[in-house]
Parts: sequence; C-alpha cells; structure tokens
Amino acid sequence: MSPKEATRIDITEATFKDPLEVIKNLSANFNISYTKVIQTYVMEDRIIDLVLEKEGSAYFKGKIVWIGNRKDDTEGTIFCVQTDSDLKKINPTAENTEKVILDKKKAIVRISTEAKAKCSVCGKNIEIFDDVAGCPLCEAKAHKDHLFDWIKMKNSCPVCKKRLSLSSTGQIIID
Repeated sequence: MSPKEATRIDITEATFKDPLEVIKNLSANFNISYTKVIQTYVMEDRIIDLVLEKEGSAYFKGKIVWIGNRKDDTEGTIFCVQTDSDLKKINPTAENTEKVILDKKKAIVRISTEAKAKCSVCGKNIEIFDDVAGCPLCEAKAHKDHLFDWIKMKNSCPVCKKRLSLSSTGQIIID
C-alpha cells in the first residue's frame, strides 16, 4: 500500500448510513471532542475541514460544525459546515455523491459530488445542498419543496400517480 493510500479512508458507506458511523471514523483518526445532542454530534474544536469537489476541482470548503441525522428519519448523514460568512448544510446522498474520503494527513473530509438524479417535479439535477424527499411507494426523488408543493396541489406522486398527502408534521402519507 502506498503512503498516499494509507492516509485516505473511504467513508462513503458510513456517511450514507448514520452520523454515528462517521463520528466513529473521525474519532479513530483524530483527537476530536464533540457533544452529543439527541442524534447530532457538535464538534467542540472544529479541526476538520469539509471540501466539496466536482471532477477533481474543489468548489466549496468549510469547517465541520456538527454532524447529524436527516430530519425525515431516513438513513444518512447531514454535515453543517461553517464558511467565512455562512453556515451551510451538506446533504450527501447516493443521488448526488460519488464518494466520501477522509484524508487523515490533512484533516479533511472530501466529498466528490456528481448529480446522478433529477428532480421528478422540475427535472433539474439534485445537488448536494438540496433537501430531497421521495415517494414512499415508488421512491421517486425530488427537491423536497417541489415534491411537497406537488402533493399539496395534486394529492399524488408526480411519477407513480398514487394518492399522497402531507401530515401536519410534514410527513408524506399514503392515502
């Protein structure tokens, strides 16, 4: 194994599974301090950067502030990242992420992005900053706001046309 390979760990599956799996990988490789608040891990020292790359070129960088669960209770991890001027939520999914690599030498989580799915409502690519929702029956993916607006207007899935509605808490319900 070359020295370059030894410093890079593929954490794609952990990222798609659960924030705890990501924290375990980070803790095994760095001396990090974090506080667990429900299912969110708040980084105390913010020593790890997150970099988004597309086709090998970096286009976004910031410090990881917290790592948590998705609000819709699906598997996966959300990263909250602080830039110089802003906090951004990074939402890596199989539809927008090629791979997630932990660079031990540089203390960086590198996410290679690639839009692999289109919104079933607007037809545009689903990107890593987008909140995504899906039909519970056919699993068609869409930008969350677009799908919710569609369900409110049409009471159905834009793809399979099965009857759907939204609960008062924002959950998609099969009618």
